[in-house]
Amino acid sequence: MKTFFPFIILLFWVVTLSNAQQTEFGVLKPSDVELKECEFEKDAPAVVIFDKGNSWFVREDEGFVLRFDRHVRIKIFNEAAFDKGEFEILLYKGDDRNEKVDEIKGFTFNIEGGQIKKVALDTKNVYSEDYNQYMYLKKFAMPNVKEGCIIDVSYSVFSPFFIHFKDWEFQTDIPTLYSEYKVNMIPFYSYRYRIQGSSRMDHFKSYEKGGIERSFAGITFKDMVYEFGLKNVPSFKDESFISSRNDYIKKIDFQISEINNPGGYKKQYMNTWPSLANEMLDRTSFGKYLKKAEKWGAKTLVSLADKPEEKRLDEVLNYMKKTYKWDGYYGKNAYSSFKEFNEKLTGNVGNINLSTTGALRAVGLNASPVIISTRNNGKVSDSFPYSNLFNYVVVLVEVDGKKRLVDATESMCPNYLIPSRCINGKGFIIEEDSEEWVTISNNALSLEEFNLVLQINPEEGEVEGRCMSKTTGYMALAERQGYHRDKEEFEKAFMNKGINIVDEINVVNLYEKTLPFKYNFDFTQSLDQIDNQLIVSPFVNIAEKENPFKQEERLLPIDMVYLVGNRYIATIVIPEGYKVDELPSQRRINTDNVSFNYIAKVRGNSIQIVADYSFKKQSYPSSSYKELKRFMNEVTSKVNSKIILTKEDNVATL
Repeated sequence: MKTFFPFIILLFWVVTLSNAQQTEFGVLKPSDVELKECEFEKDAPAVVIFDKGNSWFVREDEGFVLRFDRHVRIKIFNEAAFDKGEFEILLYKGDDRNEKVDEIKGFTFNIEGGQIKKVALDTKNVYSEDYNQYMYLKKFAMPNVKEGCIIDVSYSVFSPFFIHFKDWEFQTDIPTLYSEYKVNMIPFYSYRYRIQGSSRMDHFKSYEKGGIERSFAGITFKDMVYEFGLKNVPSFKDESFISSRNDYIKKIDFQISEINNPGGYKKQYMNTWPSLANEMLDRTSFGKYLKKAEKWGAKTLVSLADKPEEKRLDEVLNYMKKTYKWDGYYGKNAYSSFKEFNEKLTGNVGNINLSTTGALRAVGLNASPVIISTRNNGKVSDSFPYSNLFNYVVVLVEVDGKKRLVDATESMCPNYLIPSRCINGKGFIIEEDSEEWVTISNNALSLEEFNLVLQINPEEGEVEGRCMSKTTGYMALAERQGYHRDKEEFEKAFMNKGINIVDEINVVNLYEKTLPFKYNFDFTQSLDQIDNQLIVSPFVNIAEKENPFKQEERLLPIDMVYLVGNRYIATIVIPEGYKVDELPSQRRINTDNVSFNYIAKVRGNSIQIVADYSFKKQSYPSSSYKELKRFMNEVTSKVNSKIILTKEDNVATL
């Protein structure tokens, strides 16, 4: 019988601090009140004074439930952090039992007239809200949040789900003076854990809990306690062009590895990748579901069996996308039974892509499910066989000797692409005794092109123009979905740039997803005039105006998701009686990382300007950040250059 869980990492960093913080709910320390700023992050709008969690097993009549206690205290410095008084607690729900939150308590402390005044949270203001099919939220907002206030909150979560042992985040978007997580383990459950973002703990302690021994099923035991603490944790800056904050924040994750029943029964959970694969193939909602889908496919799609492999793949994907609707929920498992899925014709990612896998097998193609973690969920590592790190499934299929990843959830997504949310490192192939992985990437360039023809009307003080746009790849998918979802919002994006659309946008290839997405419209825009000069923006505010790389320094890699290219072409008809004062100079940049070409020429009575730039890689190391920032400074400056037209002098000749 084990007394605690096996570690999958070596604790080189064990450091015990004798002065681990002692705290009492509702009782402030003088240092809390006197705190005016965070010493190591002086511009922070708030600071977590401490955040302490404690997970332990509570005895019930028939066994145990998991209890998680949290006590957090936050000092608000200015109004930018007033939202730190709003709390959301994410809870799991099952068919007949749910996680529950209890003992919610809170105080807001303010200094008024030299006195500390506190206002208690009214628990009548705590409410529930559905998050998805298997999770819900408890939400509340603290009262009387003002500059200089201190928020003190505690609550407990009771869970019957032992696989959902609470993970812990040491780092948030504001700095933290001290964060501590205590776990209490008993002999009947073993867990593994991994720590991310920190090579050493400021506080670590392990000990046998004191007091009277506990007893269950004739076995006496004492809890083994493990404490993990970090101090002076900087805020995590949610930088642009990253895969997910979950890939970089300081945190600790837990995964159940074994249940030891006192009667001698033992159940192991995925200690290795092959055991994880085999366990999933044995699940009703995964492997057994897959077999039902294959039997269904053999009856439904039998006419496809003799067609060329590429044709079989396309027709299966088209059939799935046309027949079934994705309900918006992720999941590596099917949430509903195969029978229910076919009755309602809607389901989660697991329902759709596992059914697609079975259908592809039924028509004679070699197909396997691949479990992945989406971008917002964070990357997975092949060093940790944790099933809870995966939240999605796609399909690996072999066609004409080449392996491809496919996904049938998005009706407007061409079959040669998977949704960009899936491009996140690598995925684990689920086959019997599998240890195989597949890299998830797409090397096709996603291009956005605008072709503009501008007529200048000085008398009316406006520019009359025509815009013709073409997009490919992921950009085409995003624009198709945006236009299909809300045409008015699509047009509003242009109007917000000072472009007045005449009549409406004309769209080409809205549903022909293998072709470029095209649209065109006529427009007017106000013309800038100073004395006898006309000031023209060749790309009428459509091109990128601001450098997206805004940080002075960058520590994290830059993730572009997919290869990106932009092209802008403008033809400006020079109005009669005006001449070009000066054209912007030509510019060319071509490195291993990026390329940019800009040229402006006068051709007869018109000016033609062409600008195109692209990123040559899907991701870059942090060391490339300064180059990318300089590059985009150059690009945004050039594509927003103005053309000045000057009125010609009319001098009579004698």
